[in-house]
Amino acid sequence: MKTRVIELSVNNRKEVIELPVNPSSVEFTEKQLNQTVTLLNIGEANLKGERGLRYTRLSSFFPSEKSPFYKNAGKKPDRYAAMLQEWKTAKAVVRVIISDMKINLAMLIDDFTHSMKEGDGDIYYTISLSEYRTLNVPSVQVATKVRGNGLLQRPEPAATGGTHTVVRGDTLWGISKQSYGSGSSYPKIYSANRGTIEASARSHGKSSSDNGHWIYPGDVYTIPA
Repeated sequence: MKTRVIELSVNNRKEVIELPVNPSSVEFTEKQLNQTVTLLNIGEANLKGERGLRYTRLSSFFPSEKSPFYKNAGKKPDRYAAMLQEWKTAKAVVRVIISDMKINLAMLIDDFTHSMKEGDGDIYYTISLSEYRTLNVPSVQVATKVRGNGLLQRPEPAATGGTHTVVRGDTLWGISKQSYGSGSSYPKIYSANRGTIEASARSHGKSSSDNGHWIYPGDVYTIPA
């Protein structure tokens, strides 16, 4: 009996693939971007870096009608393979959800390979994915001259607080990074919007224990100062 649900989807779940046969194991790799430098009279030193991207590789097969696992499949094996190939070619952002690992990530397909064995209608595949992050480039304010006295007007600092409307690919970490300059402040946003996040999670059929890990496009969050 399959207890883990692995779902891949694009375009806010307009197209969905739930893996009919789960990989025997699932592993995520996440590097920390520390930097080693060599200093005179000290030797090597390790400088702390930010969190790197997450990577995973899923390997399994799409069962044919002759397979006992076909009862878990919603599509024929060649259709599964065609969808993944189309997503990769279109550079689609894929939402990867793994039910029992609290994984809900926007990812890109780095590599997709598939094969068939002689006399076997199953399609065996390996798909490699890497985390997708949007680039939030801050705007640059240029000092302007005040008429009459030639003095330069200092730009005002960026305002804190306000609201943020969740879009596809957002994470609480990313919203915190955009709002405060540090993703580690995400608990502040979660605490201020807990009711909204939990209500949205319940409306999508998620359990209360997962509420902090599920956010949905269209929700409007208060960004506390």
